Amino acid sequence: MKIPNIKKYIEIYGEGYLFNVIGPRVKKRGYFKFSEFYDICMWKSARQKQRYIQNRDIIEEISKKAFAEKDERRKMKILSKNLDGVGIPTASALLTVVYPESYAVIDIRCLEMLRKMNCNINKYPSLNIWGKYLKIMREWSKENSVTPRELDMALFAMHREGLNKQSYRNLR
Repeated sequence: MKIPNIKKYIEIYGEGYLFNVIGPRVKKRGYFKFSEFYDICMWKSARQKQRYIQNRDIIEEISKKAFAEKDERRKMKILSKNLDGVGIPTASALLTVVYPESYAVIDIRCLEMLRKMNCNINKYPSLNIWGKYLKIMREWSKENSVTPRELDMALFAMHREGLNKQSYRNLR
């Protein structure tokens, strides 16, 4: 689906340090150091803060294993099943920061926007929904000449804009 004004929405949304510093470092090294993992997790969702800390001693090993995996579903399972406090949405953020050209952060707001654009996709993230979401995001990103990450930023910003027009505040 061609999205009007997609560049405007991408500009509204930005996290330069994560994507310009942490992502390239991790990609080159092949694993997360705890501080990098923690920064990304806290950006995605601070609610699990105490649980993220439990991964201090295992994050390098688990992330090496995940990044070495070729099968995307297994890669996602390794991150979401072996790291305390990390579910599908946070695991998608970890992958996206390192590989924004291939991945998109799955978020209920983005799923809601896809549903508003007549996509038949469940609003609750799961491994199967993530696979379907990723397929849609990759197809639409090509149609709009953006990365999957830029597309998820645009969808998130479109959702926020819709709430603002309804006099709701973004409580993020």
